[in-house]
Amino acid sequence: MKIRCKTRKGGSVTFNTKDGAWASYAVAGVKGLPTPELFYSGIKLPDGRSVQLFVNRETGLIVVDVVDKGGKGGCEVYRRNV
Repeated sequence: MKIRCKTRKGGSVTFNTKDGAWASYAVAGVKGLPTPELFYSGIKLPDGRSVQLFVNRETGLIVVDVVDKGGKGGCEVYRRNV
């Protein structure tokens, strides 16, 4: 595991460079707006596409995307507020 970034408000790690498995957690926002807690994770598939998970802890929004090889497109396969 490689720690790519670590701050008071989150961080980013790579679990497996060969297979492109990663995760990121951050408290981020825009000045004057609430600062949501955001979690991202993803992994590359053998065909070059990737599956990515996004969770907003403040709103309960969960989104799963399949991203095309090269990262310029894809499709949302799941979205739900929990």
